[in-house]
Amino acid sequence: MTKEEYSVLTRARWADQLVSLAHLAEKRGVDTIVLRDPLNLSWFTGARWHVPLTLNVACFDLVLTGFEPGKVPEVRVVTNAIEAPRLRDIEFAGQDVEFDVVPWTDNRASRLPSGPSVAVDLPDGASVDAQADVAALRRILNERQRTDLRNLSTDLARITGDVVSALRPGILEQNIAGTLIASLLQEGIETVAMFVGSDERISAHRHPLPTKNAAHDRVMVACCGRRRGLVGAITRMVSFKPLRNEASTYVRLLDVERTFLDHSRSGVVLGEVFKKGADAYAANTFAPDEWRKHHQGGITGFSPRELIATPGTDLVLQEGMVLGWNPSGAGFKVEDTALVTATGVDILTAYKNWPSINIGGRDRPDVLEL
Repeated sequence: MTKEEYSVLTRARWADQLVSLAHLAEKRGVDTIVLRDPLNLSWFTGARWHVPLTLNVACFDLVLTGFEPGKVPEVRVVTNAIEAPRLRDIEFAGQDVEFDVVPWTDNRASRLPSGPSVAVDLPDGASVDAQADVAALRRILNERQRTDLRNLSTDLARITGDVVSALRPGILEQNIAGTLIASLLQEGIETVAMFVGSDERISAHRHPLPTKNAAHDRVMVACCGRRRGLVGAITRMVSFKPLRNEASTYVRLLDVERTFLDHSRSGVVLGEVFKKGADAYAANTFAPDEWRKHHQGGITGFSPRELIATPGTDLVLQEGMVLGWNPSGAGFKVEDTALVTATGVDILTAYKNWPSINIGGRDRPDVLEL
C-alpha cells in the first residue's frame, strides 16, 4: 500500500513508517514485527516511552501484525496497567491502536510473539533479527520528522540563546542548568543531556555536569532536548570579559568544524568525514591529537549521539540523516544540529538574535561577550 492509503486508513503519524516496515517484512519473509528498542519506539510513534528519564528501558512495546498486500497492519501497544491510562489519554490519543494490558506484576514479554514469522529489533534468539534493518530505516528522517526536528531545533536555539544571554558574573552553574531545563520544559522539550562549565572547568572537563561553581569569566552551556521523540543538540558560550587574542582561537576551532561540515555530504562514508575533521586540528595550529581528548560527534536524530563517529565508521551518509559535530579545544566548543540534504548540510539550531561569524559561507555562532 502507498503512504497516502496508510494515512487515510490509520489516521496516524506513522504512515511512512508502516510503508518502510512493510517493505522490510516482505524482504525478511515475516508477517509480524515487534519493536522494543526505545529509539525505534521514538521513531515510529514520537511518544514518550520512558517513565524515569534515567532508564533506557521502555514502558511499552509495539507489535505490528498483518503485513499482507492490501491490508493495514494492526498496531498493538503492550504495556502494564500503570502506564496504559496515560498512554491511551496522552501519547496515543486519537490514534488507531489496540492495547494489550498486563498486570504490573507480570512480565509483558510473555505477550510478545516470536518465531520465524516474526522480526524483532532486539534479538531474542527465536525470531528474525531485524535490529540493523530497523536502525537503517530510523536514521533517515521522513518529511514529517524533518519538520518536527526543524521546529524543535528552532525552539531549542531560541530558548538556549535567551537563557544564556541573560547570564551575569557570579551565577552558579547549577542555577544556569535549572533555568534552562525549566524554560525548555515550558515548551514541551525534555532535557536528556545538560552540561554547564565555567572558567577553567571548560577545558578541564569535556563533559562538565553542573556544579555549585560560580562563573566569573566564561560559561559553556551544552544541552540536548527531546520532543516527539526527536533530539536536538546545541552548545553556546558566553564571556564576561573581552576575549581579545582568544577570539582568534575560537575562529580556528570554527575552521575545524567547517571541515567536518563541508565533507558531510550524502554518499560520503562517515569515517572519512571524521578523518578529515580530525586532521583539521593540526591544520589550524591545534595539537594534532586534540581530537583524542573528546569525541567529535556523529549521528543524532532520536538520541543525543546514536552513533559516535570514529576513523573506522563505515556508515554512508544519506539525505535525511542528522549530525551533531562538536569539535572542542583550548577552552572552547561548538555544536549545532545539522540535517544532511542533497546539497550538503542544513544547520537547524540557528537563532537570529545570537551573534554570528561567517565561516566558509555559513553563519556560525560566535562567543557572546556580555
